[in-house]
Amino acid sequence: MALAYIITEQRRTKIKQIKSSLVVLVKGAEQKYPNLPLKNYGIPLMVRRENRVQIVFPRLTQNGDVEYIYSWHDLKDVQAIAPISKTNDPKLTTIKELAPIIKEHWQIEPEMSALEQQYSKINNLANLVSTSDVYSVQIDTYDRALKEVEKLLSKAEQLQKIYVRLIREALIGVQVAEYNPDSLQVSQMAFDSQYQRLKQEYQTMKDVAHAYSQLLRESRSQEEEE
Repeated sequence: MALAYIITEQRRTKIKQIKSSLVVLVKGAEQKYPNLPLKNYGIPLMVRRENRVQIVFPRLTQNGDVEYIYSWHDLKDVQAIAPISKTNDPKLTTIKELAPIIKEHWQIEPEMSALEQQYSKINNLANLVSTSDVYSVQIDTYDRALKEVEKLLSKAEQLQKIYVRLIREALIGVQVAEYNPDSLQVSQMAFDSQYQRLKQEYQTMKDVAHAYSQLLRESRSQEEEE
């Protein structure tokens, strides 16, 4: 009974560590998937009750495109890596720096989809308002909102390209370093300043779009009250 309790607690502790880890080491990943630039290092996504862990491995295609491999592994084969652990392994250093960028990259697609839906809704309202004798005076408000969402979508597309370029350059760099270690510059990743600038611009424009959305809601509420 005591042994079963200890095993259960060890399992819970390990799962907790994996869930809180930015990156993990996966035994056998390199053998399962050839040409992994970061070898056995991956990003944990979720843990199932049957002791299965879903891991994401970034990889480059033969054409140089970035792709993500979503793979399930046994809990016993997955080892959490402490964020403060120091290492001279350039692959571990790279995955630690890439993990937050990759997670941000994953968020862009649903955000762009939501923006496209918002644009479609505002555009439909603008077309409807333009046919109204009462509400046509508000058409400028809708036109401005459409322009803001258009600019935000454009900025999101630019940011998405920057994410891909950052990830690609880091994955290429870590492979080049296997032949020329002096060429690796993980701590000064390419396009970092451009990425930070676009990220800030994108957030600012999201705030503007939210303000316009709030304005439209308030405008409709006032119309209903009248």
